[in-house]
Amino acid sequence: MKTFLLEEMTWVQIKKAMDAGVRTVVIPLGAIEQHGPHIAISCDTLLGYSLAEIIARRLEKALVAPAIRPGLSEDFMEFPGSLTLRESTFRDLIEDYVDSYVRHGFTNIILAPAHGGNFDVAEDMAEKLSQKHPDFCIINTLTLEDMSKMSETSSESAEMDQTVGGIHAGGIETSEMLAYWPQYVDMSKAETGFLGTIEETFESVEMKGLKATSNNGILGDATVATAEVGKVSMEICVDYIIDYKIKNNKKFCL
Repeated sequence: MKTFLLEEMTWVQIKKAMDAGVRTVVIPLGAIEQHGPHIAISCDTLLGYSLAEIIARRLEKALVAPAIRPGLSEDFMEFPGSLTLRESTFRDLIEDYVDSYVRHGFTNIILAPAHGGNFDVAEDMAEKLSQKHPDFCIINTLTLEDMSKMSETSSESAEMDQTVGGIHAGGIETSEMLAYWPQYVDMSKAETGFLGTIEETFESVEMKGLKATSNNGILGDATVATAEVGKVSMEICVDYIIDYKIKNNKKFCL
């Protein structure tokens, strides 16, 4: 298969893939929001595509849906260019996507949020849509708790302090962009932002807001980023998703 992206395929190619046994679709849940002075605002959508495509390749009989974007990015609205949806709109979009793929006959529908603000709604919608479509396997791949685990694991793997790896546009996320979408990163503009543990970061953003926490929008240190770290970080995330979220789901069947 030359591409895993549904938006690059004709309906004839999609039907042929489904006739050959493809029954899994991965839906990236992206965002359009600031990522410091060095990364384009499409960051979470781009990484969402990368995450979804790697999952699809690893599962083999799977395709990637067009990303849902923007997402839920209220915390970022102090920075020009950021967009946010109403939660009701975001929920409706997820439901309409899932309902469409159910109608086409995809039996495994995987939600792949690539932005922390989308996690809680994605988890809730996966549960509600599983009740709506009890004969289908509908999975959410990441929660905020999972993100914390991934941040710690990726930082440890890169021998990078967790405060440096950060949770937004810092060492880890910038590394992932360098690995998969380097054309949207300008490392000459990379800076250090707020340095704190995950708990300290969440507490500061909740109490003071993102802009007051980090004037440049970075949570972590982007200057240490490398493409090598980004590839390892993404693979750690995909391993976790496939082993603990997908294969552990009793309804999932390729």
